[in-house]
Amino acid sequence: MTLAGTLVQTCRAAVSSLGRELAAWKPSRERATFGTEAMLSVALSVALANALHLSDTWWAAISGYAVMQTSFAGSVQRAAHRIIGTVIGAALGTLAGPWIGDRPWLFVPVLGAIGGVAVYQANGPRAAYAWVLGGVTALMVTYEAHALVSFRATALFAALRVAEVMVGTLACLLVASVFHFGPTWYRKTRQPSMSATARAAGEAGTPDASSPSPPLETLRPTRMLLGLQGALAIVILSALTYVLHLPGFAQAMVTAIAVLVLQVGLPANGTQQPVIEKMVQRVAGCLLAGALGVALLPLMRGQAILCMLALSAGVWIGCHVQSGREGASYVGRQFTIAFIMVFVQDHHWSADPVPALMRLSGILTGIVVLATVMLATSRLHLPLSTDDASR
Repeated sequence: MTLAGTLVQTCRAAVSSLGRELAAWKPSRERATFGTEAMLSVALSVALANALHLSDTWWAAISGYAVMQTSFAGSVQRAAHRIIGTVIGAALGTLAGPWIGDRPWLFVPVLGAIGGVAVYQANGPRAAYAWVLGGVTALMVTYEAHALVSFRATALFAALRVAEVMVGTLACLLVASVFHFGPTWYRKTRQPSMSATARAAGEAGTPDASSPSPPLETLRPTRMLLGLQGALAIVILSALTYVLHLPGFAQAMVTAIAVLVLQVGLPANGTQQPVIEKMVQRVAGCLLAGALGVALLPLMRGQAILCMLALSAGVWIGCHVQSGREGASYVGRQFTIAFIMVFVQDHHWSADPVPALMRLSGILTGIVVLATVMLATSRLHLPLSTDDASR
């Protein structure tokens, strides 16, 4: 099947799965709890970021949402990976950015190399999420360094990114802890007759965030191809942005990396279909959130209470779709992220849709560039090494 045919088929499947999910709207206790946790985490992240006068409140809000998992252990692990990756990426960008920022012949390929390595490692079995955040943060800080010029300004920018991630992550852990330890404390105080064995059986039902790692040797060519595509996409995006000063580079770059990270279920061959599915679902979720958010913003008039209520409702709806089983999970996740980007703008509430539209345009730019790279490399096959082939 041609790339165009695959794209059309994937679009139809995405629309169909979203339609089935909305038609089968059944808010179970588990789904409602997950949506409530994410909603409270985002609200707390925004409140703390505003209280601390952080520059990009929406980055803290996204952290508060992205770290939240259906299990407490999964949230803790994801929080650790997000913080570790962000700190390391910020340090790398701060050290490298000011040195290569005014040398485009070095600046562009270095960004491509960072993106390629991040995608390759993120599709591996260890600390995948840390590699994603490390790569994204390093790219973001390194790119900003070419405009900020000085080491001090770059270090301040990097420190703010780390602070925003820390605020959102800690807000998520606080909410997750309340929902995890609260019922446990209640059972201990109100139901003393409940045996430790029964409590252990209840805890055993919690979904485990971990999953069996695929055979690394057989997946190496696939990981190399994804890394190469990520590197080429970042090179093109950084070159275009460096020359033309295109807006929304951060979101374009995040998109180019995010849709190439397949992690669980990484196929040994043929990555085109799963990547296209993520691209289509990312665009669908972002367009839906953008249309709804931009329509609602003027009605909110920048009033904090109304904006917070609308934001909370959007997060809950997105989480409900994300936790469904009709094949629209990634649509729900991208809808939630885009809805956060629309409503949470910089360091204050605003009815101005321009900043949100700039971020959404960056996402679409990243999709277009990555699709072009995939088309150019669709016939490229990276063979196994001699050692791998002999296994």
